[in-house]
Amino acid sequence: MITTSFFAHYDAIPLPLIVFDRNGGIVYRNEYAISRFSSFEQIDYIQSFETILLMEQNQLNSYLDQAFTVPLGEFISLPLPYTKERIRFSRIDDNLATFIIVEDKEAVYKEISQENIDKEKPIPTEELQQRFHSLIDENPDGIAFIDEHLQLTLINQALHQMLGYSLDNLKHFPAQVVEYETILTIGRHFELALHGDQRPYEIEASDVHGNRVHLLIKTIPIHTNGQFRGAYKIVKDITDFKNAQLDALDQAGQLRSLIDSIPEFIIFKDENGKIIEMNAYAKRIFGIEEGKYKGRTCEELNCSNIDAHHLLKNNVNTDLLAWKQQTNVEYEYQLELANGEMATFEIIKAPTFHSNGKRKYLIAIGRDISERKEVERELIETQELIESIFTNNADAISVSNLDKEIIQVNPAFKKLYGYNDGDMIAHLYDIYPDQNKEEANRITKAVLIGEGVVDFETVRVKKDGTPIDVSVTYSPIKDHEGNVTAMSAITRDIRDRKKTEELLLRSEKLSAIGQLAAAVAHEVRNPLTSVKGFIQLYKDRINEEILELMLSEMDRIEGIINEFLSLARPQAVTYQQIDIMALTRNVVSLMNPELLLNKVNVRTAFHTPSLMMHCEKNQITQVLMNVIKNGIESMPDGGLLSITTCNSDTHLFIEIADKGVGIPKDRLERLGEPFFSNKDTGTGLGLVVCYKIIHEHHGTIHFDSTVGVGTVVSITLPLQR
Repeated sequence: MITTSFFAHYDAIPLPLIVFDRNGGIVYRNEYAISRFSSFEQIDYIQSFETILLMEQNQLNSYLDQAFTVPLGEFISLPLPYTKERIRFSRIDDNLATFIIVEDKEAVYKEISQENIDKEKPIPTEELQQRFHSLIDENPDGIAFIDEHLQLTLINQALHQMLGYSLDNLKHFPAQVVEYETILTIGRHFELALHGDQRPYEIEASDVHGNRVHLLIKTIPIHTNGQFRGAYKIVKDITDFKNAQLDALDQAGQLRSLIDSIPEFIIFKDENGKIIEMNAYAKRIFGIEEGKYKGRTCEELNCSNIDAHHLLKNNVNTDLLAWKQQTNVEYEYQLELANGEMATFEIIKAPTFHSNGKRKYLIAIGRDISERKEVERELIETQELIESIFTNNADAISVSNLDKEIIQVNPAFKKLYGYNDGDMIAHLYDIYPDQNKEEANRITKAVLIGEGVVDFETVRVKKDGTPIDVSVTYSPIKDHEGNVTAMSAITRDIRDRKKTEELLLRSEKLSAIGQLAAAVAHEVRNPLTSVKGFIQLYKDRINEEILELMLSEMDRIEGIINEFLSLARPQAVTYQQIDIMALTRNVVSLMNPELLLNKVNVRTAFHTPSLMMHCEKNQITQVLMNVIKNGIESMPDGGLLSITTCNSDTHLFIEIADKGVGIPKDRLERLGEPFFSNKDTGTGLGLVVCYKIIHEHHGTIHFDSTVGVGTVVSITLPLQR
């Protein structure tokens, strides 16, 4: 689109110049035009100049119509009524023309001649000559006189300054001034002037410095008494104007090249929707031939691309909307290209109005945003994928800002920490134990400098205050400039892993203890047998009380050795289907004398009278007896022992609860360790054996205890190995 800056060079032309469009709308006026018509500076239509040009409206309209019939590069000159001036029109393009007011030299000369005729007293010849020479010499335009013999006999000072040559240098039109073809042009127009055609014409000449000069020449023949006496040639230097015109054409060409290089379709329309211009991209996209679109509406175009034709035909509504709203209208359109591919275009309709509110022109710009739409689609898919991973991840994920405020969590996070959907988790400190508050600060500092924290094992607390073992990975979240703006935490519950590790460690300990037990039992049993034999041999010589004490301790040592051996050597085991409920009842019956002796009452709650399970009968019996015996010993003053069973489709659950003294938490954690016992005379090997048996049956055994309340032992066994 041609802008005001395009016409800036016209300010260098020392004549009133106005640029107008086909509707008469004034597009630009130079400084001389503003100075001359200062009181009409706000007029937007050239038709409004009828009053100051002293012209009838129909005459002015006729002049304006003629302006757009002038071939490019030429001009027409029409008289301005009641003045010694003429209006010269030239065309910039199909929609723009220039209006220049120039002095009518012929009228000036006629006025001078008429003035002399009208004088009552004849003017002396000398005065007439002075006036004549004054007119010639002081005229700002170049003037040359050619006599009846076609000899150059006079040039004025302006022409001398224009070319730098004297009269003698110019007499014979030397080749260094004008080329031969130019001389022929001068001669041809001289002949035309003699026959009444005095239209101005342009030539190129060279000044004394070799510079090319553009000249506008008008020939005025001189006749006296019907005789040809010669001719005046009025010469105007239009070099600046021509250069400005060439610059304008050059800028127009550059603008055209720029518009054609833009990878967007651009269409210029007038106020009636007729196409003024379109760029090369538009012609290619719509399949429009060169030169077959100007002056037509979009509906009238013949497009080789059928889908593009529908777009152009149906875009009238958006044109009307843009005109109506007097603002840009934007929308998207999917277009099938000539190669069959679908492309999405973002189309903008931009209307422009005259200052009086009338429509001026409309620009339609269409940008292929297919790649952007594809990127947006991929971005949406990526966001959905990330959201799905975030939402459905089995690990707890949270996002917090640098102030340690939690801003987003996934469902697994709420499940792990015991929060409901409506609960607010405001701060990282909400899930940190009191002793770990400083840990949050250290982690935040590390993340702030862009460092990650991977698989950090620590302790967190649930909503109810329960501590949980977790492994956390912290990562910085950065913006497009690389600045850390938040951090993510992926938390994994490792309680089961910890238990597995404990079981593995315990299993390794059992293996080590077994090997140690075999060695100890072997080394101790033989000398112990000898010592016991000598004691029995000399029992008659030993005090009876001391003898009983010695034999009792010997029996206890043998019991410990037997426990060692039960750990050390593989026992012959036979797994078979047994009625576990019957087995449990038998164990209770076997333990009944000891229960009665220690004033312990038994309450059983068996869920079913019979349940088959694949197990080693003797080992399960040993476990039940050991646990019941521990329960009895925890109630020295008697009490209640409860035995409860239930099962699922795959497992049996046995719960044995006592009302004994309970076990402190620090000691509860060590149950099952070899040589650790809550009893003064215990070795801790009994529970070690129980853990080993349950482990070999692929089950679990768990102790819950509260000091002063009692202990609950939970045993889980698979019904089938």
